[in-house]
Amino acid sequence: MSKVVIYIDGVKIETEKGKTILEVALENNIYIPNLCYHPNISPGPGTKAISVVYRGKMRYDCENENYEYQGCQLCIVSVNGRLVKACEFPVDDGLEIITDNDEIRAIRRENLSKILANHPHVCITCSYREGCDRIQCTFGYPVEERCCDLFPKCELRYVAEYIGVPDDTPKYVFSNQPVIEEKLYRWDWNYCIGCLRCVRACREVRGANALGFVIKEGKIIVGRTAPSDKESGCKYCGVCVEVCPTGAVRDIKVKARNKWRDSIVPKPLPPLKTLIPLTQENLKNVPNKPGVFRIYDENMELVYIKGTPNLKDELINEAEKGKYFDYEECEMYTMRESELIQEYLQKHGRMPKYNDELADLF
Repeated sequence: MSKVVIYIDGVKIETEKGKTILEVALENNIYIPNLCYHPNISPGPGTKAISVVYRGKMRYDCENENYEYQGCQLCIVSVNGRLVKACEFPVDDGLEIITDNDEIRAIRRENLSKILANHPHVCITCSYREGCDRIQCTFGYPVEERCCDLFPKCELRYVAEYIGVPDDTPKYVFSNQPVIEEKLYRWDWNYCIGCLRCVRACREVRGANALGFVIKEGKIIVGRTAPSDKESGCKYCGVCVEVCPTGAVRDIKVKARNKWRDSIVPKPLPPLKTLIPLTQENLKNVPNKPGVFRIYDENMELVYIKGTPNLKDELINEAEKGKYFDYEECEMYTMRESELIQEYLQKHGRMPKYNDELADLF
């Protein structure tokens, strides 16, 4: 392919013509919010509805078989002053691309609000979300209104926190969608956001046609193409589980590896705004005061908790352990370190990676 030069937020990038803006941005560590995109499959916009799908015994007939999916529309960017979807717009020489401004942020939040209106989201906006044990809710929300136990690594959660949940987002109303247990997978359709990643992955990665979607009452309904997994032609490859951004489809048994499942490239999660990139420049702003810091790896997984009389000096010493960090000033840093480690233990049943390594020394 021929080479082109584009500019993303003023950064000059040479890349291959024909790639999408989103692909080029992510390859160059420029994050653009997205949900329906996945590196293993084709862009979501343009995916066509079918005549009927099933969720167990429930049959859903399509009200508009000419419907084509428009995408999650969270990857909106400005190209030479025109708003486009980065996931489907091909790069060409001289493009001036802006990924973030007031207009773009407003559109993304409006589109995110529509997604969250049909998905549990009280946990995403909860101030206690980091230390929650996922068992009891401090504010008494019923289980069906809470996020699932994939919350710590849920892609929707990370994207929502990155974009920011609008205050006027409609309250989620539990619609009691079917929960189906199959031979290998459990489908909880209450968590489906209609991104169609499973539908496209089933067709494109595995060459099957076991999943599809219809439009009913103006909403996307994803389901099996026949009443059961076997009848739909499911090949039990697990690709749908790998690409799902929420907890809509899960393994019932320990997941069996295969070449199709192993071919799925993990999608990096967006950085949470509460986390700080672990760079020398950012470490300069850390105070020389007592407190506790936490270090996270490239996937935003917490790997180290440390209380110290000098936050800056200790963070500089431990910087090689991760890619992101946060901290809090606290005179009683030893007690606070213990509290945070206990919260992590209760939540995960183990110590953070590098705390555990230190424990082995004693």
